[in-house]
Amino acid sequence: MSVDVHAAFDARQTLAVADRILISPQAGSLQSRVDELLDAITNSGASGDLICKTLVQLGMNFVGRDAEIVGYGTEEIDTALDSVLDALDNLEGDHATGVVNGFLDDMKSVNLADSLSGLLAERIESNLDAGNPARSFLELLKTNMRGGVYWQMIGENVCKFGNDFARGLEYLRHYGFCQVSTNPVLAAKAFDEDSSLDDELKAEIARHEEWKADPEKYADDIVMAATLIALWPNLSIFRPLAMHTGLKDYMVSFQLNPNIADQADASIEDARNAYRIADDYLKGYDKLLGVSNITLDPNIVFKVGGGHEAARKITTVLNSEGIGTNNTVVYTVAQEVQLVIDAFEGKARAAQAGKQVVRTYETNMGGRFVSHLREVEAEKLFGALSEDRASELLAELASNLEVDIPEGTVAEQATEICSYANLKSLDHPVILKAAEAAGQSSDAIVQLEADLKKAGTVIARRVHWIFYASENRPKWVAYLSNTYGLSEDQAQWILASMDVLPASKRVPDDTLHALGENMCHTEFPNHQRAVQLVSEEPDFDLDELRGSIGHEYEPGVAQRLYELPDFQKGYDLTPSLKDFLENEVQIDLSGWQTRGMEPGDWPEFGSVQKTTTEFKTAYDAFLVRCVDLAKEVAG
Repeated sequence: MSVDVHAAFDARQTLAVADRILISPQAGSLQSRVDELLDAITNSGASGDLICKTLVQLGMNFVGRDAEIVGYGTEEIDTALDSVLDALDNLEGDHATGVVNGFLDDMKSVNLADSLSGLLAERIESNLDAGNPARSFLELLKTNMRGGVYWQMIGENVCKFGNDFARGLEYLRHYGFCQVSTNPVLAAKAFDEDSSLDDELKAEIARHEEWKADPEKYADDIVMAATLIALWPNLSIFRPLAMHTGLKDYMVSFQLNPNIADQADASIEDARNAYRIADDYLKGYDKLLGVSNITLDPNIVFKVGGGHEAARKITTVLNSEGIGTNNTVVYTVAQEVQLVIDAFEGKARAAQAGKQVVRTYETNMGGRFVSHLREVEAEKLFGALSEDRASELLAELASNLEVDIPEGTVAEQATEICSYANLKSLDHPVILKAAEAAGQSSDAIVQLEADLKKAGTVIARRVHWIFYASENRPKWVAYLSNTYGLSEDQAQWILASMDVLPASKRVPDDTLHALGENMCHTEFPNHQRAVQLVSEEPDFDLDELRGSIGHEYEPGVAQRLYELPDFQKGYDLTPSLKDFLENEVQIDLSGWQTRGMEPGDWPEFGSVQKTTTEFKTAYDAFLVRCVDLAKEVAG
């Protein structure tokens, strides 16, 4: 029976056509399926550009590891790629040049080309064969992807990776990236980079008379729609592989409204609503994929702001309903451990009720934690000086950093000038000068900066050890089985279904020093690029970094950092958590201190306040933009 691809082409969903090859795969059947799909594509009556774009995307599934992931063999993948390349060679006209340039422009548009996909585009473009651009593009993409460190790390199960950005996922999927997360900042950036999203949002607004009549009243609904529109491509890109794994990977994280993060019931209802909308969208997309006999829930999880105690209820309830979570705005061992336990409880309830247990995440915002600690120490240096000397050095620092001196007191000026947006490191000449003026050794500040760069990884390693050290895994399986009456298989999957998700990276070591099982790094595009470039340096050795999440820095690092009060709050457990882990789960925590923050204290932590303010500001600015579009539609 011939393959019908007309509906997908009518919707300009070329990826859905190319991805049909990943649905219901059977090893050994690839060539016959490719022949059938190629016939349907070339005889569809679609424009030459659409046909060429679809063929290139089909080829990407063989150049990348997509076809391998779903179970096809190496030889049949290579043969299938040859068939696609031959089909591209036979295309008439100049379609290939325009299509390939479109892909390259799209790759370079991600984070203004400061990205891994931008790096790929640069290297492909400089070697592209203008006489045969489509074949050349795919062959160069294959060479450059497969020669990269992410290809090696993912293929050798060193670690899992995700995209901390709303765009560029299609290219990363071919490496094997299996997670994507967004927040209000990133949703707004997606609209900045892709003007077509404005048009999609306008079309959605036009379908809602009540939105047009009173945009301010329905502002949050419009923002939710806009954020979901930015996510539709990601849900679509991951859909075939999420389907293949049964939601055990390839999840898209959607951040709930930060303005109601302290309201559990309202946040839960928002999540349920977004889940229903995503389900409706994916039912339509599944049809474009040619899926007729597979029913799958949305491959979406919800980012729950962990800066409020309400996050505990939201996390437990959503997981108990078979809806996954990704806790964010979290920095400390106590926060992360508590929220993982809450997720386990929800997952156990879901398993008891026969509901699905999906891949979920516990974000470790290590980079933001480090930035907060650095900002505090820089502010303390200026606070130790006379007002005149502090003003003099702050003026020098502002000039050096090319920022304006803000209004306000000296303390307020120090806070703004020394924020991470401006000051990236304490071993800055003016900061060292301030340290000496305050009677501190510049060497001590250099050492502190070196230690601070490791602080986020130190937290991630502690959290990972509690749940996933070889000596602790069996204890968690036993605890889950005995507490909730689960089978061993159910308990093992609940434990395995949670990944620690390092985020907000600042330096490549934030990735390279935290590799291992049940680690999924979500990374900014520029960070991905930086890691790739570091891996190309002569002294780089991936073998030394395998399992680095289980490695330890020399003891002095944690000892020196522990002198910082906010690091103590980040590093320690609470008394109740330590008691639970020792007596209920039987984990040996001798020597661990208990100065960590109780849930009621989470909102007051500096990192929480800074990130929450940033997310709320970004959300509110995006809201204004969305409301303005609604007013434009309403005339």
